[in-house]
Amino acid sequence: MGKPPARADIRRALGKTVRSLRLKTGMAQERLALESGIDRGYMGALERGVHSPTIETIYKLLPYLNVSFVEFAREVDGILRPIQRPISRRKGPGDRS
Repeated sequence: MGKPPARADIRRALGKTVRSLRLKTGMAQERLALESGIDRGYMGALERGVHSPTIETIYKLLPYLNVSFVEFAREVDGILRPIQRPISRRKGPGDRS
């Protein structure tokens, strides 16, 4: 496993996942915001990767996105995994090669 992804990458992956799952349900962004009790402007910013949702916000969205938390996390992980950077290992005094 590599270095953890940057915060911006995480925000974008969360937003992309919300948008993708929302589109699969056929629900408009405004309707999802209204149904889940989330501000419409915040919802747009979340999908664009500007804001990072709290666990509470994710749980508010899950019933309308028709997925469990585990399924949501797998979607996000599928986006993040390819962009994780390898950990560079510094050679110590005893390392040879």
